[in-house]
Amino acid sequence: MSGVKTYSVVAGATSTTTGSAIGIGTTLAALAPVAGIVLATGAVVVAGATVAKMGVKAVQAYQERVRREKEAAEKRELELQQRIAEIRARVRSNYSQGKIAVKLPDTVTNYTKVKSSFDVVGTAGKLANPEKVAVEKDAQRRIQEQKSRLPKIRLEYQALIEQQLLDEETVNQAIERTEQALNGHNLGEAEANLRALDDARIQVMQQFKVQWFAQIQYLQERLDGLRDRFPATVIHELQIKIDQVRNNLPELSDTDLQAIHQQISEFEAQAERVQEAAENLVNSWTEVGYIASLMGIDNGDAVIEVETHEGANTQMRVEFSGQQINLFGPPEESSSCAERTKEALQIFQEQGYYMEWETWDGEPVPDDWRQLYSVVSSQVDLAEDESVNSEIKKLSQRRQKIQEF
Repeated sequence: MSGVKTYSVVAGATSTTTGSAIGIGTTLAALAPVAGIVLATGAVVVAGATVAKMGVKAVQAYQERVRREKEAAEKRELELQQRIAEIRARVRSNYSQGKIAVKLPDTVTNYTKVKSSFDVVGTAGKLANPEKVAVEKDAQRRIQEQKSRLPKIRLEYQALIEQQLLDEETVNQAIERTEQALNGHNLGEAEANLRALDDARIQVMQQFKVQWFAQIQYLQERLDGLRDRFPATVIHELQIKIDQVRNNLPELSDTDLQAIHQQISEFEAQAERVQEAAENLVNSWTEVGYIASLMGIDNGDAVIEVETHEGANTQMRVEFSGQQINLFGPPEESSSCAERTKEALQIFQEQGYYMEWETWDGEPVPDDWRQLYSVVSSQVDLAEDESVNSEIKKLSQRRQKIQEF
């Protein structure tokens, strides 16, 4: 386990859906995982290209984990929708007893009718008062405007009725009275009924406002509960989105809230994948005789510590993206330690992962070493292949000289 090694995780620790479902901004582009899909043949396909082969045991483990992830996602979504429904029901029960009824205006109130366009010019050849004519014409204009708005008003209030927020009978009565008053040139009565409708709508909007605040608070609670499992960039981007909806209540919709819930759920699922991969790594090291433990989560990455035969600690980090595992080991390692490292990583990959060795102390490894730790890589043996051991020895000596310098 000598030096700093980087392994790219081709499949197994990332989302099994498209990566775009996770990305929520340019700063998170690097966190959007690549899709990894295992075919029936055992081939791992990333972005449409076959890149590796997995053993039968690894394929079966991968498919089983995909099945569990799907069940967990469905359960998480069901619990989420149940909680949102509970919030809505609680707000309604606390804020209002049943549907809101329109308080219809008193029908005996006397309203002045607007004269027709024919009447405003006066009678018996006499011209009417110019100021009075102007008032009458303005009233006629307002009547025509209200008539043109009436179809839209019907649709708006019908939507509130269908949401079980307004009483259908009183809404229809108010709209019917408005229409009759407008047809009878009774602007005062029409406007009184429209005010009654608007008052009921305001009550509904106030109820919506309380409900929005409650749902936004639930969003905040979800994010706060996952802060220690997400990278700082993810938390920052999600917090911005929550603050935006909190400050934009008039334009808020269920779709806006559901989108943020979905993003939190995707990141939560990814955190669980990283956690499971780290636990599987710990079990793999333990199986080959090392003392290993999961130390915790650091900025979304799972941190593992492994005690070697010499008592030196080796650290491994499973990145939140699920695409890379970094190993930070002591400068040198024996052939026995190298063999057990290979064995541990092969056991890990049998649990449904596929990874390739990319770099050693920042330098790219030869192409024929990339699959050195893979289950299918039987042609190269780290402990027995003399050419490999020779190259490793040269790299170790060169690294030591650089460190001394």
